Amino acid sequence: MAQPPAAQGDTGTPDEIVVTGARASLARALDLKKRTIGVVDAISAEDMGKFPDQNIAESLQRITGVSINRVNGEGQGITVRGLGPEFNTVLLNNRLLATVGGGRSFDFSLLSSDLISGAEVYKSSEARLQEGGIGSTVILRTARPTDRAGLRITANAAGRHDNTADKVTPYGSIAVSSSNEDRTFGVMASLIYDKRISNLTNISTDGWVINQSVDTNNDGKADRNDVALPRTLNFTSTRNDRRRSGGTFALDYVVTDKLKFTMDALYTQQKISSRTNQLGFYTDPARITSATVNGNGTATSFTVLPATANAGVAADNILATNPVNERTYQIGGNLEWKPNDRTTILFDGAHSKSRNNSDQLFYVVGTREVGVTPTFTLEGPDGLPTMTNILPTDDRSQPRLHCCSERGGRNSDKVNQATIDGTYDAGWGPLSKLQAGLLFTNRLKTTVSRESPEPLGCFYCGYAAVAPSDLFTPFKANVLGRDMTWLNYDRDALVKYYGSAAAVNQVGNSNDPDAIAARQRFLAVYSGNNNSLDPIDRQRGSGTVRENTFAGYIQASFEGQFGDRRWTAMAGGRLIHTDLHATGYSVTLVNIIQNPQDPTAAVPVYSPTVPVDANNNYTYFLPTLNFRLDMTDKLIFRLAGSRTLTRPTLSRLGLSQDFVFRPPNSNTVSGGNPYLKPFLAWNADASADYYLTRTSYVSLAGFYKKLQNFIISGQQPEEYFGLTFIANRPYNAQNGDVYGFEAAIQSTFDFLPGILKNFGGSANYTKVKSSIRFDPSLSNQTFNVEGLSDSANLVLFYEDDIFQFRGAYNWRAKFLNQTFGPQSQPENVNGYTQIDFSGSIKLTPNFSLYGEVLNVGNKKFRSYSRFQERLITQSDQGRRITLGIRASL
Repeated sequence: MAQPPAAQGDTGTPDEIVVTGARASLARALDLKKRTIGVVDAISAEDMGKFPDQNIAESLQRITGVSINRVNGEGQGITVRGLGPEFNTVLLNNRLLATVGGGRSFDFSLLSSDLISGAEVYKSSEARLQEGGIGSTVILRTARPTDRAGLRITANAAGRHDNTADKVTPYGSIAVSSSNEDRTFGVMASLIYDKRISNLTNISTDGWVINQSVDTNNDGKADRNDVALPRTLNFTSTRNDRRRSGGTFALDYVVTDKLKFTMDALYTQQKISSRTNQLGFYTDPARITSATVNGNGTATSFTVLPATANAGVAADNILATNPVNERTYQIGGNLEWKPNDRTTILFDGAHSKSRNNSDQLFYVVGTREVGVTPTFTLEGPDGLPTMTNILPTDDRSQPRLHCCSERGGRNSDKVNQATIDGTYDAGWGPLSKLQAGLLFTNRLKTTVSRESPEPLGCFYCGYAAVAPSDLFTPFKANVLGRDMTWLNYDRDALVKYYGSAAAVNQVGNSNDPDAIAARQRFLAVYSGNNNSLDPIDRQRGSGTVRENTFAGYIQASFEGQFGDRRWTAMAGGRLIHTDLHATGYSVTLVNIIQNPQDPTAAVPVYSPTVPVDANNNYTYFLPTLNFRLDMTDKLIFRLAGSRTLTRPTLSRLGLSQDFVFRPPNSNTVSGGNPYLKPFLAWNADASADYYLTRTSYVSLAGFYKKLQNFIISGQQPEEYFGLTFIANRPYNAQNGDVYGFEAAIQSTFDFLPGILKNFGGSANYTKVKSSIRFDPSLSNQTFNVEGLSDSANLVLFYEDDIFQFRGAYNWRAKFLNQTFGPQSQPENVNGYTQIDFSGSIKLTPNFSLYGEVLNVGNKKFRSYSRFQERLITQSDQGRRITLGIRASL
C-alpha cells in the first residue's frame, strides 16, 4: 500500500478528529494535531468495521469546512471550502480509484464505511501529494493486518428501515485479520452486503423557459414577451432497490528489517433497480391565456386552452428506468526498502478499473385535455405547484401513444499508476529531511453510446395512436403529502403493441404514399431490431479520452528555534506534464423534419459519422511552502502557500456532440473541448490553534484561493434549418477569488461533576465568499463559482464504560449549483439542515447493540432557478433507522 509520510513535522502524522470515541482517542488526536505542519484533518474508525457513520461522506462533513452533496438522501460527493467534488482529489490508500461517471469526482456511495479505517483531508498542499485537488486531497485508508497481533474477527449485522418505502432491509459485514506475534506477517479480508429500498417522490418543473410571449388578459393575443414559464409540471414517484456488496484483502510481510511488502485489493459492486412513474404536463406557450406574472417576470398562474384531438396539453403518464450496474476494483502492491538508517525508498504500483453497463427506458403515453381548461398555480395550498381543472388522471379510455426512448451506454474507466518515493533523514543543521519522487499515471475513459434505432423513438410523437385500455392499471402514490392516481403499464406489453398493425396503421393518412412509406420503414426497423425498441450501439456520442501524466517532486523539511520558540517548515515543488488524446465521431446535421402532429418534437437527419481525434498537452510547476511556529506549548500558528491544479472533467474533454430537439424554444446542442486547460489556483492558509487540555482546543483558520483558467459553458444561439438551438460548449475564460475562514472548538467536560464529565462536544463554522457573486437580476452572467456556501456542525456526545451516544447537527447554506442548469438557466439549492442520532450499548466486552437515525426531521431537498419562486425540484430525502449488533472477537 502506498503510504507516504503524513503531513510533515517532527512526527509526520496528520491530525485526527474522532467524531465519537474514548478520551484517549481524543487526546491522541490533539497530540498529533500539535505536531503537524500543514492544515490536515482526519476521521478514524474506533475499531475494524466501526467507522463513525454508515456513509463515509456523512462522516467527512463533520470536519470543519467540509459539506456534502446528497443523491437520494445519501452522501455522494464532498465540497471543501466552497469548492465542489470535481475540485477535490480522493485517493484510496494514496492511489487513484477508477470511476464510471463522466467526471473525476469520487462517488462515496460506492464504498461501505465498514471497508474503511480512516480518512485524511489535506486542506493545504504538499509537493509529495498527487496533484488534482484545488479544494483538498482526501486519502481513504483500509485497515492493515499488522495493526495488531493475533487473530481478530469483527462482524456487524443490522436491519435498516427507510420511511419512504416502509421496508426493513439487511446490512452485514465481517472482517478477519490474522498476524503473528511480532507483527511481521499478516493477512486480512473483509466482506460487506448492504441493501436499501426507497420510494422517493418529488414535484418538479424541469426548469423555466424565459422570454416567452403569453396572453395575460384573455383576449387571445400575446401582450407580454418577457415571461418565465415552467417547462413542465411533474409529479414523480421513484422506487430504488439498491444492493451494494464488496470486499477487501490486505497482506503485510516484513521480509527483513530493511524490506517490507504490502498488498491491497478492493472490489465493490453496486446494482440499482430504479423505476419511475411520473405524471407530467408539458407547457406550450402558444396555448396559454389569462396568465398572471409577478415582478420578476415569473408566471404565478395561467390557464391553457382546451385541447383538440390533434393539439393541446396532455396528461402524460411516464414510465422510466435508470438502472445501475457498477463494478469497481483496485489492486496494488508496495515495497518499502531501507538501505540504511537514514534512507527509505517506496515503490508502488496499482491498477484500477470501473465499468457500468446499463440501459434506460423512457416511455410517454398521454391523454389530451379535451373539453377542459387546465389551470396552473405556482403556489397551491401546500405552497407547491398544482394543475387543476383537468380530466381524471386515472381514466384508461383515451390514452394515446406519444414518444419513447431506450438508451444507455457502456462506460468504463481504467487507471494504471506507478510511483517511487524516497526519504532521507538529513539532520544537516536546520535541514531535517529530504524527499523526492516520481509518478506515472495512465488513464483511459471509454464511452459507448446506445439508443433505439430511428425512427422507433418518435414514430408516435404527437399522441398519434390510441392505446387499448387493458394495457393500463392505476398507479397510486403519495407525492409530498398529496394522494394521487395516474396510469401505470408494463413496458413489454406496450412495446408489443407498438409494433402491432392496430397501432401502426393509426399513424398518418391511410392512402398517403409518404405515410405508407413511413409505416413500412418503422415496421422494417422494428422487426429488424428483434421486434423491440432495444437500444443499439451508436458511434455518435461515443469516444475515448486517454491521459498520460508524468510528475516529479522534491520536498525539504526544516526545523529550528526563534529564541525559545520552536519552528518547523517544509518547502518543495512538483513538476507535472500531461498528454491527452481524445477520439470520437463527427456528424453533420443535414436536415430537421418537424413532426406535423407535435409542435414540440422533431426528427433529425444526420450525415454518416466520420472518426476524429485531437491531442493536447500541458506542463506546470506547483510550488508549496508550509510553516509552523510554536508560540507556547499550547498556542501554535501555521502558514501555508501553494499553487495547485485541477484537471477538467473527462466528459468535458470529449469530442462528442449531442443535439436535443424540443421545439419551439428548448433545442440545445452540446459538446466537449479536448483543448481545455486545467484549473489553477494560488493558495494561502493561516491558522491559530490553542490547546486548552489534552482533549480540548480552539482553532481559527483563514484561507484565500486565486483561481485561474476557470472553465465556463459558453452559451450562444445557433440556427439549424430554421430552428434556434442554444449551443453549450466549455472553454477557459475567467479568473476569480475564493476566501473565508473556519472556526472550531472541541471539549470534553472533564471539569464537570458526576455523570456530566462523561459528556463532550464540538462545533465548527465555515464562512466562504468569492469575488464573483451570483446576481439573479443579471441574465447575462456566464461565470460563477458554483457550490459556494457556508456550513456549520454541532456534535454532542456521551460515553462511559457501557453507553455511547451522539447527536449531530449539520447545516449548509443555500448555494448556486449550476450557472447553466435546466433550460440553460441557473440552478440554486436551498439551505439544508439535518440532525442525526447514534448510540450503542455494550452487552459484554465483545458484543454491543447499536442504532442510528439519519435525517431525524425528515428534511426535504429543494432547488430553484433564478428566483426562489421558480421551483425546479422539491423531493423527499427519507429518514433511515438502523438497528444492529456488532461483535469483536
